[in-house]
Amino acid sequence: MKRDHTRTPLIEAIEGHRSVNPISFHVPGHKNGLMMMGNHSFYQGDLTELSGLDDLHDPHGAIAEAEDMLADVYGSLKSYFLVNGSTVGNIAAILSSCEPGDMVFVQRNCHKSVLNGIKLARAVPVFIETEWDQAGTSLGVRFDSVKKALLAFPHVKACVLTYPTYYGYAYNIRKIMEELHKYDVTCIIDEAHGAHFTLGTPFPETALDCGADIVIQSAHKMLPAMTMGSYLHIGSNRVNGRKVKEYLAMLQSSSPSYPIMASLDYARSYVGTFSKEDLDQTLQDVSGFLQALEEIHPQLIIEQSHDPLKLILKLEGRTGYVLQEWLESEGIFPELADPSQVLLILPLVKRGLSFPYEEAVKRISRALENAPVVEVSPVIRPKHSVRESHFSTLELALEEMDAKTEVLVSLDEAEGEISAGMVTPYPPGIPLLVPGERISAEVIWRLNEYIVNKANIQGHHRLVDRCVFVYR
Repeated sequence: MKRDHTRTPLIEAIEGHRSVNPISFHVPGHKNGLMMMGNHSFYQGDLTELSGLDDLHDPHGAIAEAEDMLADVYGSLKSYFLVNGSTVGNIAAILSSCEPGDMVFVQRNCHKSVLNGIKLARAVPVFIETEWDQAGTSLGVRFDSVKKALLAFPHVKACVLTYPTYYGYAYNIRKIMEELHKYDVTCIIDEAHGAHFTLGTPFPETALDCGADIVIQSAHKMLPAMTMGSYLHIGSNRVNGRKVKEYLAMLQSSSPSYPIMASLDYARSYVGTFSKEDLDQTLQDVSGFLQALEEIHPQLIIEQSHDPLKLILKLEGRTGYVLQEWLESEGIFPELADPSQVLLILPLVKRGLSFPYEEAVKRISRALENAPVVEVSPVIRPKHSVRESHFSTLELALEEMDAKTEVLVSLDEAEGEISAGMVTPYPPGIPLLVPGERISAEVIWRLNEYIVNKANIQGHHRLVDRCVFVYR
C-alpha cells in the first residue's frame, strides 16, 4: 500500500484534540498552558495519553500509524519513536543483543552511550581501531581491522559501528557487515548523523540499505525534529524485536513528550515528501554558500565530507577553538570545534523555505576581517595510525574494576596507568579515556591540548588540576 507521507497522524490527532477547546483535569500541571504567564501556545500540544492520542509504549492508534509510516520511509521491518535521544536507542539495541560475558566489537571512537550500554549489559568490549587523517579527523573503521578481530574473536556476539562519522565521513560498512554476518554477528549502527541519507545521491548509502540489523538515528540532528527526538529501526530477523520493545519500554520515560513525538512525526513527513526539486534547491544553496566563503580570507580552508551538509572550516595557523570564538562573536554558532577545525551542519531546506546564507556570509566575513595572514609553521602532533593489532581490549574486566581502588594522579604521571574514569570532550561525546584501558602518551597529549583550549570535557576526572583517576 502506497503511503501518503504528507499526512502526520499524531499531529492530526493532537490538533483534533485541541480543536474541541478541551478543559484539562489531567497532567501535566500547566493545564494546556493556562497556568503559564504570557504566551502559552507552545504548551497546548504538551499532552498525555488521552483518548485518541495513543500510547507510545502500547501503540494502536495515531502513534502506531506514524511509526508504520516511519518504517515505510526507511524500509525497515519495524521502526520506533525515541523520546530519550539516540542514547536510549543505543543502549536498548545493545541490551537486546547481548548477554553478560558476550564479546562486542565497538568502534574505539564511539559515542559514550555505546560504552554505557556495554557496561549495563555486562558485555566484554573489543575496540576496533579507527583510521584518521592528518588533521586528526576520524575517517571510520577499516575492513582489515574488523577481519583481524574476527579471526581473533570468532564467537563475538555483536558489533557497534558509528556511520557516518560525526564529521560526515562514510566508509564501506556494507563489506564490513557482510563479513560480520558470516559469523552471525548482530550489526548495530549508530547512524546519528544520517537520518537524511534515505534521500539517496549525493548522500552516502543508508546503513539499512547496507544490511544493518539495528539502526539508531538522531532525527533532531539532520531533520526538523526537536532535541531528544530519535528513531530506532529494525532491519533484519536477526534481531529479537520483543526484547527491543521491552528495553525501550524500560529505558524510556513512562510519560513521553508529545511535542517531541509530534516533531518526529513531522520530521518523517518532511523527509518522506522531500522531492528531487527540493534536493536540487538545497544543493544549489549549499554550492552558492561555499563559493561565497571562498572569497572571505586567503587562509580559510573549506572542506566537505561525504555528506554535503557537513562543512568543515579551518583557519591556517589558528585552532578550531579560536575560529569558533571569532565566529560566535558575530552570532555564528558551529556544531563543534576541535583543535584543528570547526564543523558547520547545513540545513535540508525545502522549496518555499529559506535559510539566511547571505547573512551568514556577511557575519563570517566580519568575524575574519581583522584576522591577519600568518606564517604557518608545522605543528608536531602524535601520529594517528591504526595499531598493528588493529584492535584492543580492556586491561581489566568489569568485575576486576569493581574491586579496585581509585587513585588521583597527575597527567605527567599517568602514562601506562589504567584509567578509572570516562573522560569525554563534548560535543561530540567521544571518550578519550574509558575505564579499564591503559593510558597512552597520545591520549595525554590530546588531553593537554583540550585543557589549554578550555574545551568542555565531561566525565570522571580532575582535569582542572590536570589530574585523572586511575586504578590501583
